[in-house]
Amino acid sequence: MSKQIVILGSINYDITASAERLPARGETVAGFSVDMFGGGKGANQAVQSAQMGVPTAMIGQVGNDMQGSAVLEALKSKGINCSRIHVSETNRTGCASIYVDPNGDNMLVYAPGANHHITKEMIDNGRDVIEQAAVFITQTEINMDAVIYGLKLAREAGAITILNPAPALPLPEEVYPLVDFITPNETESEFYTGILRSDMPIEEWKEKTAQWFMDKGVKNLCVTMGEKGAFYSNGTEAISVPAFPITAVDTTAAGDSFHGGLAYGLANGYDIETCLKIGSACGALSAMTLGAQNSIQPEERVLAFLKERGVEL
Repeated sequence: MSKQIVILGSINYDITASAERLPARGETVAGFSVDMFGGGKGANQAVQSAQMGVPTAMIGQVGNDMQGSAVLEALKSKGINCSRIHVSETNRTGCASIYVDPNGDNMLVYAPGANHHITKEMIDNGRDVIEQAAVFITQTEINMDAVIYGLKLAREAGAITILNPAPALPLPEEVYPLVDFITPNETESEFYTGILRSDMPIEEWKEKTAQWFMDKGVKNLCVTMGEKGAFYSNGTEAISVPAFPITAVDTTAAGDSFHGGLAYGLANGYDIETCLKIGSACGALSAMTLGAQNSIQPEERVLAFLKERGVEL
């Protein structure tokens, strides 16, 4: 099996404003910095995968505008194969406005633009890289018909399929059996299942949540839970991995970094607990720096971080 990772997903231009606190509804808060970064869940995941030294290809779409040129150049600079990214003449590049406080908490408004106009023809243009993939990742920041079509091609090609169902949107029933790993965060998991963490002890919640996804046809569930770590289940085996203690600066790309690390582990054949720890380390390091793609750390830093905490690969 090839170790290539392919991401079908969103590509954004992020505008990040930092302030002492996040604004309430209708309120204006003075900030102390504004920065522009490459972002988008798909692009962030691709950057982390490439930073881990795995050949990485991206399928997606940007606009023929200044923002699109900037984010494409940023992705190419990370060594990502961008030859399957389409440049639209009719839709603007996706853009996210992000507000961050000193605790690393954030608020975000996302305008998808070209990300919501990915066609089957664009994905077919990437069929060759999908057929060489060990791992295929997609998210719900792009149009749902593209998600489904990409998962079908990846399943036919024999790749491990990962669906990051974020943002939380209703999923057609046909999606679940196409997914090897579904990776919601805690809030997204509650949206899909209707099983609320506050209604029961956490271990019961984990068990019921896992069973719900298994009943839908998913093979593996991984719930990212921020400072509470990550939870995995395949219906028979359950693993909880604690988060690495850090001081967060900006959690914007932490979940995306987790996915890049998880994919790296799966592509290299590590056991699932090790994969979760790699993903957690990637997410922790990302959260320690302001911004999205610029906060994502390379393989040597991730491995050093793990070694410092007693995890040897």
